[in-house]
Amino acid sequence: MKYFIDDDTWDPAGYRQELQKLLPRFNKETAIFLKTNSFHDGKVISLTVLNQENGKTKDPTSINMVVEQYQEGGIYEIQWVNVRKFLMDYDITRNVYANKPKEIVFGGRRGLDEWGYDEILPLSKKKVQHEIFLFSQTKIIIHCSTIKIRKIKA
Repeated sequence: MKYFIDDDTWDPAGYRQELQKLLPRFNKETAIFLKTNSFHDGKVISLTVLNQENGKTKDPTSINMVVEQYQEGGIYEIQWVNVRKFLMDYDITRNVYANKPKEIVFGGRRGLDEWGYDEILPLSKKKVQHEIFLFSQTKIIIHCSTIKIRKIKA
C-alpha cells in the first residue's frame, strides 16, 4: 500500500489523483465503477484462479472474484487478466476482536470477511498492481495487465 498505510497516514486525495491517471487503461464500465464506487464493506462471495494455458497465450492466468457490493447493492464480478503475480495471505486466526485477541470474529463463520480497502497502482505502462485488504486481515496482491469489473446481478 502506498496511500492507505494506516489510519493516521491515509491519503485518499493522493490516491484519487493516481487512480484518475490509470482510468484510461480500463474498459468504460470498470472506469466508471472505479471513479464513482468502491467495494468497501462488500462481501466476498467467491475467488477463482483460472489457468487457461494453451501453449500459445502469454500470461494465461486470470482471477475472478464475485463481490456483493454494499453501497449501491448488486453483485459484481471482478476479473484480473494476464496475471503475472498473485499473493494471498489468509489466516483466520488473525481475524480477532481488538479487546479479545484470542477470539476469532464471529467464531470464524465469515471466512474471508468483507472488503476493507484497496489500491490500484501502475507497475509499468502495461501492468498494474491491485492490493486488497480484507477485514479478516487477509492481504491480496495481484499484478496483471488489466482489471474488468461488471455488474452481474442488480
